[in-house]
Amino acid sequence: MEGSTLLYAFLILVVARLFIKWYSDPLRRIPVVGGTSFPLLSYLAALKFIRRPNDVLLEGHAKYHGSAFRVGMLDRWLVVVSGLDGVEDLRRRPENELTLSVASNQLLQRERILGSEILQTHWHAEVLKTTFTQSIPTILPDLIDELPSAVLRNLPTATDGWQSVEVKPAVLGILAQLNSRVFVGLPLCRNQDYLKLAIDFTVNTMKDAQTMKLTPQLFRPLVARFLTETRTALFKGRTYIEPLVRARREKINQFGNDWPDKPHDLLQLYMEYAADKNATDEMVAQRAFHTNFAAIFTATDNMTNTLCHLASSPEAIGPLRAEAEELIASYGWTKDAIDRMWKAESFLRESARLHTLAPFVITRVAMRDLTLVDGTFVPKGTLVAAAVAPAHRDSNNYPQADVFDPFRFSRQREEKGASATQMFTHTSGKWLAFGHGKHACPGRYYAADELKTLLSYIVVNYDIKVDRPNGGFETGKIMVRKRQSPSKETASSNI
Repeated sequence: MEGSTLLYAFLILVVARLFIKWYSDPLRRIPVVGGTSFPLLSYLAALKFIRRPNDVLLEGHAKYHGSAFRVGMLDRWLVVVSGLDGVEDLRRRPENELTLSVASNQLLQRERILGSEILQTHWHAEVLKTTFTQSIPTILPDLIDELPSAVLRNLPTATDGWQSVEVKPAVLGILAQLNSRVFVGLPLCRNQDYLKLAIDFTVNTMKDAQTMKLTPQLFRPLVARFLTETRTALFKGRTYIEPLVRARREKINQFGNDWPDKPHDLLQLYMEYAADKNATDEMVAQRAFHTNFAAIFTATDNMTNTLCHLASSPEAIGPLRAEAEELIASYGWTKDAIDRMWKAESFLRESARLHTLAPFVITRVAMRDLTLVDGTFVPKGTLVAAAVAPAHRDSNNYPQADVFDPFRFSRQREEKGASATQMFTHTSGKWLAFGHGKHACPGRYYAADELKTLLSYIVVNYDIKVDRPNGGFETGKIMVRKRQSPSKETASSNI
């Protein structure tokens, strides 16, 4: 009897403590979407957000447009701003109020998964934002040269029948090879063992991040010790690249900064930028391999969705093919042609609008107590972000926002003239695919050119359709057939 009394007393104390913590939580005044904030029951809201994040965010936008709301995560609450003013408020806040680095590490658990060394400096982001973007006209010919090899390895070569293709693995293989050509050059970009490491690193980084988010804080250090696949891939990938770095160092010592057949790839840009940063060859190689994650992960999702939309939209294939063939006949496979591919760019952007690459962006952690533009109080340590789907599906931003309109943006450019606001790479409170503000994706200009080039190459050289009614998105598969007679100017042999 006495034992039962003690147990009841203990349970009452636990419940009382949970209630007091809940009642005194400074976030309690912010409305919850997707469930309740009540102790323990809040985990149901978190599970709903994990399963259907965009549905929860759209619900919050509908209920609290213009005001902040919060959604449950397993280890914390995420405060979500709503409306253009809220997005702009996050964008303009300085780092001493809202910071990205802490938020990124908390969400991706990169320090536990990858180790602390790679997070100590961020000079690679500066290279991607400036030198690499400026070098795209020089780099793009190598990517175009790699297209036939990368596509033929991952898509059917026969012209006498349709073949079923699992879209995402095929796209992963193509993009891993294309990016490797641009990042580390020939011949490593065609080494199948290296490409597998690049893909495994990308996939396992996200898988391990999800595992860590599902793990209670107390057990994360222990669980991280068993998540070795990502670190192993990073180490092995680095060992492939380090000999390249050493060989190029020897060239620099022999010839200076210019020598015959000097590579124009990202690795070379990293080496040159890091020369006065006290970066070791190991660090440079590690950065070059780590860049695969950002380059492959988001681009794969975007192109996978794009090809599924393409297979489901046979009426769009003709205009896309005609645009590509006309421009390539006039300009060849060059950046001049790619820059003029408005329909391809519109198709990619519309696909990304309806199938968001991430549920929320401009993700920050409050470094001190703050009051947001709508009057919402946010205490220090709170995770804050802007939702993507509500912005992309708001009829005030996009007429008939729930309809896939492949040439929505190219029509606007044709009607109003060339406008940066209709470009895939543009960022604003209405268009958040690449984030917004000074921390918007630094590689988005390269990614846009890469995806436009790949999409145009595929429509010129392949026929595509769904494997069954309502296929593509439901099955993850499409039917593909090599075209028998693409026009002479655009055939792969002429790249």
